[in-house]
Order: sequence, then C-alpha cells, then structure tokens
Amino acid sequence: MPLNILVVDRSPPVSVLQGNALIGVEVFRRLGHHRLTLVAPVTAGEPEPSTHQLERVFDSTHLVPRRTRIPALGGVFEAGLRGKLPTLPGLEIDSANAFAATLRRVARSERFDVVHVRQLPMAAYGATLAGGRLLELIDSETLGAERARPRTVRTRVRAALAAAIERRAVRPYHIVTAVAAADADRLRALAPTKRIEVVPNGVDADRFRPLAGVVPDPDALVFVGVMSYPPNIAAMRHFCLDVLPVLRRTRPRIHIDIVGRDPARSVRELSAIDGVNVTGEVPEVQPYLARAAVFVAPMISGSGIKNKVLEAMAAGRPVVASPLAVEGLPVNSGRELIVAEGPAELTAAIERLLASPAERDALGTAARAIVESRFS
Repeated sequence: MPLNILVVDRSPPVSVLQGNALIGVEVFRRLGHHRLTLVAPVTAGEPEPSTHQLERVFDSTHLVPRRTRIPALGGVFEAGLRGKLPTLPGLEIDSANAFAATLRRVARSERFDVVHVRQLPMAAYGATLAGGRLLELIDSETLGAERARPRTVRTRVRAALAAAIERRAVRPYHIVTAVAAADADRLRALAPTKRIEVVPNGVDADRFRPLAGVVPDPDALVFVGVMSYPPNIAAMRHFCLDVLPVLRRTRPRIHIDIVGRDPARSVRELSAIDGVNVTGEVPEVQPYLARAAVFVAPMISGSGIKNKVLEAMAAGRPVVASPLAVEGLPVNSGRELIVAEGPAELTAAIERLLASPAERDALGTAARAIVESRFS
C-alpha cells in the first residue's frame, strides 16, 4: 500500500552536482509509487529548481525562501532558536521561523505515515511531527569534525559541539541512517539505544560509463569534487604540496586536473605549482576522467562513501586512494583499486601505475565490474 511521506530537506534534492542532493535524487526517484510531499528552503542567488524537475519526483512541493544556505551546525542553532529571538548575527532566525510555520501548516493539512528528514540542520524541524520519523544523516558530523585536518582549537571545539548536537538530534527519531559503517558506529556510540541503519551510496553507472575512443594521457592525473568542501581542500593541498613535487622529479610532465565547482582561494592558489590545473566548474566531468591515466583520492579527513571514487570506478579509471577515501566500500587493494597511505605510498603507487598500462586497464575493468554488480 502506498505511503504518504513528508520529506523535509536542507535544499530541494534535484541537483546531480552535489553529493547529498544526488543521493536524494536517486532515493526519491525510487519511491515514486508512494505519495511524496517536499518542504525545503531555497537560497537566494542559487538556481531554483524548475517545476518540471520537482514534479518528476514529488506530488506536492512547498519551497521557503532564505538569504543564505543553511550551515551545518549554524542551521541547528537557527532551528533551536526559532520563535525565541527576532534575529541573531550570522543566523537567519526569521527564515527559520518562516520555514517552521510552513512545515506546521503542511503537517496539519493531512495525515503523513512517514516523516523523512534529511541532514542534521533539519533534525529539529521534524522532531515533533506525527508519523514514523526517519532521520537521514548521510555522514556523521561528529566523525567528520573529529577527523578534520589540520587539528586546531576550532576543530576540537566543533567536534565536541557536533557530538552534543548529534546526540540530541537523533533522540526523537525511530530510525537514523548513514551511508557508511564508520559513521553509523559513531552515531551508535552517541546514542546506543537508537536504531541506526547503513544505506550505502550508489552511482549512475550508465552516465559514468567509460568513454569510447578516448586514449588517456599517460602523464595525466585527475581529482573531482566540490572544491569549497573542506575535506576536498585538505586532500588537494596535501597532494599538490607533498606528493606531486616528488612525482615530477622522475616524470616532469606529470600534471593533475583539479575538477570541481567553487574552488576556495587556498585551492586556486595551487595553480601556481607546476603541473596543477584548477578548472573550476565544468559542463561534464566524464571527459576529464577519460583523459586521465589515474584518478587520485588522497583524502586525509571526512567520512562517508565518496561519490567521486564510485564515479571514477564506474568510468573504468584506475584509482589510487587513501584508506579514508574507500571507507565503506568492499574493495580489495590491488584488485579494484590501490589503497595507499601517506606521501611515500601514494607516490610509489602512482608511479607504478603510470609505468604499467596493463595494470591500469586491469584495475579499471575490475572497478567497473564491482560498480555494475554492487553500486549501480
């Protein structure tokens, strides 16, 4: 029997360029036999989803405007302070009030079987709504904050704050989900009595299939990701400062394309290093994947399953990744990709693959096969 589901999200889940939205696109597309109602904020200056995009997935939508995008932890404070303060520097209390009012009106208008709340900043909004309550956290903010690099007083304070917030956030929900076991384990440690489930990511294997007729450049490396995201910034600064200069001593033509929208200033500055090309946003990432001999994922912070790694594997590219980059993926180093930790191991693994087209082809074929069988 179809369920009547109320979806509360941090932004309309229609984009395929941002990981959390992409998960929502794929999940809700597969729930089309149920009745789906969406309540979500829309941020001024960002592309607003078209009526067609929303109607393809949702039976009813209620979008609430706000001036800035909801921050991860700041959004939690906005939700908690709604109705108590008219305004506060750095927070949009008025927007939180408007969103809460819209959500109450929609929730009272009909009976919902399930309230599906996505991401930590929205948890407080769905906590008291009637129905079976599911909180889709995707990643654990606590785990991500604990792993932030470099470690500073600020990151330590954020980790402690995130733990307190996440512990409180999951309390009213019947089920909480994360994409990787490490995130779920951290949430279970915070809330041992709650039901925490792992629902892994997948990838559009048709969209990211290998491009026929493209010959990879034997000196080309590539990384893909939103380049304002702190773990991506840390990964690329680590690679370009600690790994690439060593590689270029023996292969002076080696270069890396850092592909992704919104590059932070500290990423743009990497363009001054020989062999580094920061592209910014591109129409399609597939040509960059196809032209690269090796995809690198030297993550040193963050958590969850990395869409970027799944997309590279789906495209049949050989991947060299740090242990954090493949957390949650049942892959074998040396079979579907190569796992390497630290500058010396990363350098050795990349040099080995660049010198062996046969090994690159074998890894790419195996990577594509496991995506088709388990992550499509």
